[in-house]
Amino acid sequence: MPWRWANDEWWSGDKLGHFLGGLVSPLLLRVIFHMHHSWCVVISLAFWWLWEVKDAYVRWEDWGKLGGDGFSWRDGVASSLGILIAGMILVMFTPYLPGA
Repeated sequence: MPWRWANDEWWSGDKLGHFLGGLVSPLLLRVIFHMHHSWCVVISLAFWWLWEVKDAYVRWEDWGKLGGDGFSWRDGVASSLGILIAGMILVMFTPYLPGA
């Protein structure tokens, strides 16, 4: 199975989805599993970049929404930016969260 690169632009519609997914995932990990904010960020980064690797190999034509159109570093950057902002939110507000 060959590696596929996505042919996408910065302003394609899924970048907002990747940003919001990256923003929400560390916050959900913190709220649901009460993980340390550093682990929330690391696990989220690993998940979203591995999702892009999955997109390189799993074709959307075969798997529908579970597939992708190829590895997109732009998607990874959008997800990472959301994760970075969520990490800053967690650092600022962790002392005020329940179970802190």
